[in-house]
Parts: sequence; structure tokens; C-alpha cells
Amino acid sequence: MTPSVSDETRDSQSELLVQLRDLVPSAFLDGELDRDTLLEALGLCGESKSSFSFTWPGIDRARQDARIPTTATLIPDEDASLRWPEARDVLIEGDNLQVLKLLKNGYSRAVKLIYIDPPYNTGDTFTYNDDFAVPERQYLEETGQVDELGNATTSRIETGGRKHAPWLTMMFPRLALARHLLRRDGVILVSIDDNEFHHLRLLLDAIFGAENFIASFVWNGGRKNDARQVSVGHDYIVAYARDHAYLRAQDARWRERKDGLDEIYTRVEELRDKYKSDYVKIRKELMKWFRSLPVEHPSKAHEHFNYVDERGIYFPDNLRSPNPRPNLVFDFKGYKPHQNGWAYSRERMEQLDADGRIYYPESTEQRLKIKSYLHEHEQWAPCSVFYRDRRAASKALDSLMSANVFDYPKDIEVLARLFHAITDDGDLILDFFAGSGSTGQAVWEQNPKDGKMRRWVLVQVPEKPDVSEESGRNALAAGYKTIFEVTAERLRRAAASLQQETPDATQLGFRIFRARPTNLIIEKPIVATLELTGQSYLTQVLDHTTGAPVVDGAKPLDVAWEVALKATGTKLDARVTTHDLDGTIVYEFTPAEDNASTARLLISLDAFSLATADALGLRDDDTLILRGDQVEDSVTLTLAPRLRSKLILLERVPREVSL
Repeated sequence: MTPSVSDETRDSQSELLVQLRDLVPSAFLDGELDRDTLLEALGLCGESKSSFSFTWPGIDRARQDARIPTTATLIPDEDASLRWPEARDVLIEGDNLQVLKLLKNGYSRAVKLIYIDPPYNTGDTFTYNDDFAVPERQYLEETGQVDELGNATTSRIETGGRKHAPWLTMMFPRLALARHLLRRDGVILVSIDDNEFHHLRLLLDAIFGAENFIASFVWNGGRKNDARQVSVGHDYIVAYARDHAYLRAQDARWRERKDGLDEIYTRVEELRDKYKSDYVKIRKELMKWFRSLPVEHPSKAHEHFNYVDERGIYFPDNLRSPNPRPNLVFDFKGYKPHQNGWAYSRERMEQLDADGRIYYPESTEQRLKIKSYLHEHEQWAPCSVFYRDRRAASKALDSLMSANVFDYPKDIEVLARLFHAITDDGDLILDFFAGSGSTGQAVWEQNPKDGKMRRWVLVQVPEKPDVSEESGRNALAAGYKTIFEVTAERLRRAAASLQQETPDATQLGFRIFRARPTNLIIEKPIVATLELTGQSYLTQVLDHTTGAPVVDGAKPLDVAWEVALKATGTKLDARVTTHDLDGTIVYEFTPAEDNASTARLLISLDAFSLATADALGLRDDDTLILRGDQVEDSVTLTLAPRLRSKLILLERVPREVSL
């Protein structure tokens, strides 16, 4: 039987069973999973023991939501896009749960970094609350606090959990699906506040594994003057790895440039101009300048770099061996070593001395030091606690959009620094709670700074602006019907602004796709019943078999994209070439990245003949997708032996083709 195009995404549970069947075939002797045999193979068949678990009312629904396939599709919107033909970045309008399922084929294990800023749960409402609300009676029953008649089973009734359960139910399937998209060395960053921080950690432990927790960044965004007890001015960014052990094995190191360096370099140059080579006076003035800085000034962290010579700014660092080394215990230029010995051999010490790298104190009673220069130590691991006034991001966005149309956008500079530290050239960054589009702009701003070419995929639900907020009213007044429209316009303006600043830089652009109902009509096989037998059954089977597999009025290119996404590993930045062969339209999908393979993905929704195949120069390694009701059996029978599983038919009911 030739493969057919499914009208829905793959069932993740079925995929897992396929993998288990391959790994533990003994657990599927009769074709069905024998759970006891599987547990025995895993060495887990002993006496059951109490174990730690994290659960809430709604977890079953959350698991089901993650597992159920979607019939939705993504349709391209070239007119709303910016420089569609060459664009590699993608902005998607739609419910991120459906979109994540649609991305699974093309982007499985392709994403280096996921950054999300999900809706914070204040206990009253959040964006997805209407779909996930838990009635109080249902919550009490599911938590065993009342019986079926409503009688209390405990002396202390607790209802606060129902404020957290909807948020957890919303987040679980999205995070579970997101994990599938991460590369083995991939990382996820999640912004959150105190309301759900503890629950988020438990949720991520359950999905990614507690062993894959990396750290929690604490972002101090400034004091709040309306606090009664504590001025809570911080948020968190929680970091988990797809496989932390693999990151450690690869010796992966996150590095960023230290803050405050340029101010130090500028001050030293000013002092050089004034005092020339009088390094004693320069040091005295430099130390005075450091002392004058406020505690939170980023340059303050480097005030130990207060010595200057012709090579630059330095501080005298330790020159002793960290461990006792008898062979490194020797006098050098009249100076005694530490009891452990010097850090280097005599020969190396002579080289350092000749290069002016050794700091000599005034007295031989003191220790020799090695000059550690600031310009040679500009990178360090990101600090887990950092300060960045959150108001700066709002002001910048208001200026770019010429109005306050979105509240609490994430700071471009903070995101750009994280992206610089964690990702590299060619890496893909995903944000499926895109909001105002800060992630996209942050990537664009960081790329030219370090010479990288990162790409992004952003997803934003088309929710209406909140008219109870000034920003929502401003957005509607400015003509933005949805937050997605704000996102798209922000990115257009950001691209224009950055392009103006660097006219010679690579042209920025992005593709827009929109989640919509499927364009396909693919029926499930008809099962005979007492009421449906004989001629009536045969008639219905023939009607379904011969019917068109595509919705009336569907645009051919939209259908081609849907088929490519659901039947192959096509990505959304693929290039599409349209071939018109005597009236038969064939779409050729080509990966955007350089691909040594000569294999092509060809899709035709018109009548397809062997002459068309010859005109295309059809090769045995090509994948060809044809509309089943537009191709004759003789053509299928001729092509099937050549292409085998790479010949895919778009049909309402799959049919067998003998090879």
C-alpha cells in the first residue's frame, strides 16, 4: 500500500509504543503491551514502594491534551510577511498547543534554545483561564475533600489549589511537546514570578527530569513603591537542559561579556592622556573613581583591576601552585616561593618575566604576582542574579510603536545577552508565548554584535487586547485587532530601525503562517454494522473513496504546505518553486539550509501523468505527493516500484497498490 497523507499530526503515545516495541520486543509478544513484562525488563517488578510525585486536578486532561493529534494546519501569508522569499525567521499566529504539534515533524530535535514568558498566574485570571477553569465542587471532589454527595471528608477544606490547577493544566502539554523539539544539547528558559515559581520547578522536574535543572536566574527589575511588607522587584528565569549530562560531557560553557568594561577603558584612557606614563598617579585616580561609583554600577564589580601599565589594566593575581609541587619550589629573582611552589616551571617564569607579565612588589618579603589583564578576561559565566530596570523595556517599546500598546515587554538587552551566552551560529530559538515579539528583536540585535546568524520561530495566539488596560485601548485605537498584529508590526518596525542603523547588513525579514482548520477531507475507514450492510455499505464506501480529498475552495499552495508539513519533515523556511508543465502545477520544496542531498519534495494536486514525471526529470530519490483522485492507476503502478515509500497519495480513503 502506498503511504497516504494523514489529516492530523502523529499520536505521541503511538510513537512511544513503537519505540518501546523496538527496544523491548519481549513486552509485545502478542502485539499488545504487557506492562508486567516491561517492568520486569526494566528491573522494576519488585514490591511497589511509595515515591514522590507531583499531581493536581486536571493532570489527566493535560496528558490527554499533549497526546491528542491536531487536524489544524498552517497556511502561509506572504502579503503580511516581510521579505518572504529570503526570510528564514518565522512568526506564527495560532494556539501554541496546536502549533507545537504541527512543528513536530519538521523541527523535532532541531531547536537549540526555547525561551518563553508564559502568562503569570495571579490567581484571578490568565490568558488561557476560560478553557481550563476548575469549578470549586469539581476540585473538592477530585482532591477527596468531599464525597459524591458533597459531604466534607476533612475538617480543613482547601480551595486555593484550584487557582494553580488551571495554570498547570495549560502549561503541561505545551512544555511536554516543546521538549520534543529541543536538540540533545538544547536548553529551555522560562520566565516566571513568585506565584508559580515553585510549581513550575516541580512541573519542569516532571517533564524534563530533576537532573536536568541548570539554574534559576533572579532578575531584579527595580523596587515597587506600593508594597506593604516587602518590595518584590524580581522575577525568575528558570533554566533546564534537554540532557544536562550531555552538556557536561561536551564541556559546554556559557559565556558573556562582563558589564561595565567600556566605562573602565574610557576612564583609563582619560587618565593616560592626563598623566601619560605616571602609573602611580593613574592608579590613585582610578581607585578614587571606582570608589565614587554607586554599588549597583556594573563597573564596580571590577574595581580590583586598578593597576595600569603600557599593556593595559590589570590586577596582581596569585602565582602559587594550587597543590604542593616540590619541583616548583625554588627562589626566583630573590623572591621566595609559597610552600606549595610556584605555579610555573623556572623556564616558564623566565618567559613571563621577559614578557613583563610578573608583578614585583617593593619588598622581597612579599610574594611575586602575575599580571591578570582585564582585556584578556572579558568573558565570564552569566551571573544568576542580575539587575536591569524593567521600565527600560517598556519605554523602548513605546518609542518604537509610538504608543503604549503592550504592557510588561521583556527586555531586549537581557534576552540578547542570554542568547549570546547559550547559542551559536546557525542555532534556532523558539518562543511560543511571543507576546510583543521581544525574542525576535533580541536575536536580530545580537546577531551583528557577535557575527552569528541565529534564527527564530515565534508563536502568538490572536487574543484581543484587554480593553480594561490603557495599553489595550491604545492598541485598538491604533488599529491592532489582536496582540498578534502588535507582534508583527513591532517586528516590522524593529527590522526597519535596525536596517537604517546598519544599511549594509543582511536584509531582515520574517514569514507569517496562520493556524487554520485543515484543507483536507480524509475519512476514517467505514465499518460495516447491522444498519450498514450490503449495497448501502458498498455505495457509501464508493462515495467516500471517489470523493475529493481536498476542501472546496482551498488554495492549492495552502494544501501543498499542509501536505508537506504533515507528511514530511519540511520546515517553514523552505523555498517553494512552482513548475507549470502543460497546465499541471507541481510545487517543489527545497530546504533553506545548504543540503548536499539531491532528493526533492514534489507535490502536485492536478492531473499527473507519466509525461509530467518525465518533464520533471523525476529521480528515484525524490519524494512525490499526488492527489489520489487526479492520478490514474496505471501511473501509480508505474511509479510505485521506483519511488516505493516516497510515493505518497492524498486520498480520502487509503487504497492498496500492488507492487
